[in-house]
Amino acid sequence: MRYRINRGGEIIGATMFTIDKTGAALIILAFLAEFLVALKYQSGKPVVKDMRANFVIGMCILLAGLLMKGVALGVNSFVYQYAFFKPELSPGVWVAGFFSCDFVLYLFHLLGHRTRLFWAAHVTHHSSLHYNISVGLRVNFIHTFYRFLFWAPLCLLGIPPWMVLFFESVTTLWNVLIHTERIKKLGVLDLIFNTPSNHRVHHASNPPYLDKNLGGILIIYDHLFGTYAPETIKPVYGITHNIYSHNPATILLHEYRDMFRQLALIRGWKPKLQFLFSRPGPAERKAATEETRIPFQPSRENSLNPG
Repeated sequence: MRYRINRGGEIIGATMFTIDKTGAALIILAFLAEFLVALKYQSGKPVVKDMRANFVIGMCILLAGLLMKGVALGVNSFVYQYAFFKPELSPGVWVAGFFSCDFVLYLFHLLGHRTRLFWAAHVTHHSSLHYNISVGLRVNFIHTFYRFLFWAPLCLLGIPPWMVLFFESVTTLWNVLIHTERIKKLGVLDLIFNTPSNHRVHHASNPPYLDKNLGGILIIYDHLFGTYAPETIKPVYGITHNIYSHNPATILLHEYRDMFRQLALIRGWKPKLQFLFSRPGPAERKAATEETRIPFQPSRENSLNPG
């Protein structure tokens, strides 16, 4: 994928292509190194099967991402034509781009935990019982077909389309590599960045950890909006209703299957929309049961506590 930049620093397409290619190679090498260690010391154990499934899922999103990045660039470029203003490239624009892209990621991630519709894709990433580099690859490719739309409005505010995609690439690399238990707590850095420790909390199903630490590179928005939790007890990974499957199709689609089964039994468009945008937790199960008289068994019991 080549990107052509015509403003400010004249960042050429080859540079952007190199960033994506280098990042993908680094992620695959890190996975292979960890996978070989697992084969040597844990051969035949569930973690090896889990890593294999994660790699297959990762290749799916890699291919989908290559396709949709071109679409995202086209949409962002179209929106940028109508930007309220187009400042010259400067350190201030870079800073604004970084913080705004990270904030949109926080909001998108929050939506993935607070609505049944978006949780259906995001649950793929949380359903592993393990925590290693391969889990960073365990991302549902379905969300690549719509997630870029959440970043497009930034182009109306003067953030160049290529900059949005640049920070997406950097954030993706960061968020894959923090999936490790080998790096312990990092002191003051844990209060600023989404570190391995903070992300271990995010992947845990311990009640105090559910739906915490939603940041991308920074963790400051979690502090601001009350979704931060430090790592104080050992994380128990997975979701509250684990699927215990290493089948990539099951991992990718199990929540969609359950969601559409429930949706088909709900009568009326308004209740259907309320169901799709309700939180995947006990309150929604109770409401759905009372209002539509159907059983409701989401794969995640607890939702974000807005307080």
